[in-house]
Amino acid sequence: MTTHHRCAAATIILTIALLSLTAVAQDSAPDDALSQQWDDFVHYITIARSDLAASYGRAILDSDAQPSDIYSLAVATTNVELVLGRGENMNAEMADIVRSVRLVIENGYQQMRADPVGIADAIQRLVGSARAQINARDRLLQSGEYAVPQLLLTLMADGVSPRLRTAIIDFLPKLGRDGVRPLSVALQTDDVELQEILAYALGEIGYPHAVPRLRELLDGDILLPRTREVVERAIVSCSGQAALQKPLAELYYDLAVGYYDRNESLQADSRYARANIWYFRPTTDAAFLQVPREIFCDIYAMRMARLALQHDPNYYPAVSLWLAAGIRKEADLPSGETDPTRGEDQPAAAYYIRAAGAQYAQQVLQRALEDFDSRVAIPAIGALVDTAGAQNLLLTTPGGVQPLVQALTYPDRHVRYRAALSLANALPQDEFEGDDLVITVLNEALRQTGQRTALIIVDDEERRNQLKDAARAAGYDVIDNTDPAKAIVAGYEVGGVDVVIISSDPQPNEVMGMLRREGAFAAVPIIVAAMSNDSLRELAESDGRTVLMGQEVTEEAFGIALQQAGELTTGAAMTRSERDQWAVKAAQAIHTLGLTGCETFDLERTRPMLIGALMVETDQVRVAAAKALAVLSSVQAQQSIVALVADRFAEDPTRIAGLVALAESVRRYGNQLDQPQAEVILGIVTGDGSQPLREAAAQALGAMDLPSDQIKPLILVTEGND
Repeated sequence: MTTHHRCAAATIILTIALLSLTAVAQDSAPDDALSQQWDDFVHYITIARSDLAASYGRAILDSDAQPSDIYSLAVATTNVELVLGRGENMNAEMADIVRSVRLVIENGYQQMRADPVGIADAIQRLVGSARAQINARDRLLQSGEYAVPQLLLTLMADGVSPRLRTAIIDFLPKLGRDGVRPLSVALQTDDVELQEILAYALGEIGYPHAVPRLRELLDGDILLPRTREVVERAIVSCSGQAALQKPLAELYYDLAVGYYDRNESLQADSRYARANIWYFRPTTDAAFLQVPREIFCDIYAMRMARLALQHDPNYYPAVSLWLAAGIRKEADLPSGETDPTRGEDQPAAAYYIRAAGAQYAQQVLQRALEDFDSRVAIPAIGALVDTAGAQNLLLTTPGGVQPLVQALTYPDRHVRYRAALSLANALPQDEFEGDDLVITVLNEALRQTGQRTALIIVDDEERRNQLKDAARAAGYDVIDNTDPAKAIVAGYEVGGVDVVIISSDPQPNEVMGMLRREGAFAAVPIIVAAMSNDSLRELAESDGRTVLMGQEVTEEAFGIALQQAGELTTGAAMTRSERDQWAVKAAQAIHTLGLTGCETFDLERTRPMLIGALMVETDQVRVAAAKALAVLSSVQAQQSIVALVADRFAEDPTRIAGLVALAESVRRYGNQLDQPQAEVILGIVTGDGSQPLREAAAQALGAMDLPSDQIKPLILVTEGND
């Protein structure tokens, strides 16, 4: 829970407490010293003495007082929320102190809710005077699910009075949604009378997530006719008549999906930092473990998926859902927190997804892509790479989707790059639907280390020039054409673009349709520089990667549009080092494809981006690009390597690597250098560079097999007596 949300939660808690102060059972009063510190804290906030208020606030936080004591002082303070709000607005120091005080108050409220002594007292007062009964019910409602174990133990205890028993039975439905999980778990009891009471309460509450446990009871051992009727009525009340016919595994799976999707009715109370996972314990009928609220839904999704498989081992969708929830649980777990539901020696989620195999990893990936959850998608791709060959990487899911191919157009570039590298490094021997996207994404990984490119498709000349100027001012190279088809071809020729800018003419819907049908433009963000209207807004919403900039072309408006476009398609920010690493990996994949003679991909499309990568600052990227160019057959690929070799400002190891790449290219495709370029290599051999540099140049020169008149300077420069 973030500080902001937790402070908001404390505000809500205070409000609830103030409204129901009479229902709170005070078992002990704060000591006099703490009470005086609290009074002084409130007083100095009231008279705007922030220095003294801060001093007393720190004293309260540094004391050994129980949170419940501070909570008691807070709810007894008139207009406490107004006072704390005023203190929070005094200055930055007081804001931090008040936020910390609010969190202590929240913890105190939680202590009060779960206090077993207070709960036990409230249960007994359910049969007291009219006023006592009202207060008791209010107190138990504040405790909510925490009250369930004691309510059930008291209900079934020997010697409980009929009056108290009736009062508890009448009260259970009043717990509402907060009571569904512990009451449902308690259905596993062997006590048939308690089963009937629980089923009645759940039916009265009426929340659908009670249904699988109710159906499990209904499908189990033979029930008494009266109990069966109560259970059936409860199921229908919670979820309708159809729930009586659905397979039990399907009911559990549907509930697992609900938890995974974080349906509002299934989420833990957002006011609290921790949430309860309920278990059946024969001695108490229900018990719980507290977990960080962030992983609550993940744990229940795994639990319900596991129950689906217990009731039908062949219910395979539950497998991939369990795997996905396990991965997401690890991602959701806050730093420094632990998951008490996880066994001490239990393997990490990555172990399970790798063990499950390619079929389930593909299904996990598909779910992650549909949910736009990169945290699940990335481990799923990792599992596929570790366990699957080329054929399994291209498996289709039951819906006919190839998730890894689909990932090539995913908004987060971390996912796109992993997918492209996985497919490239698998060296597929056959073409497949979407194979052109692999090269598109590899080019993108190379391009991000160098110059960005914008493609402008605007008919109006004046407006087109405005947009070109704005794009160049923002640091982009510009390609423009009024014809969308020709513009797309131009985009392919430069190896892809970073952003496309269109206007009202040509028609945006037609241009966007053409772009999205082309693999290289399927995930590229589009900026529409036109007056917004309902049609454009609908178009942008359905596309998901379009930014509406508006009619006016200003530096500020264009900058905002570019930022928004980048956020739509890039994913988490990358450091320069990360960008360089991806570029190196992309170049290495291209090199491997060329070495192995894989003809599935058109490697020539990577040439412009590889040549551009030779010009970046990072030597590691330049070297990887030179090696990749060495396996491309074009004249331009071989000749471009000379630029790296000739760079006198580069370190010797970088130039030597370039010479090795040049030699490889010459051996593979013959000498395609022109006379000036050959003289560059000869000049290094005969120059005053280091011995390793000259030896590497000599090897490249030897591979070039120059005629004698060109090699003559090498002979003439040698020393010695004739």
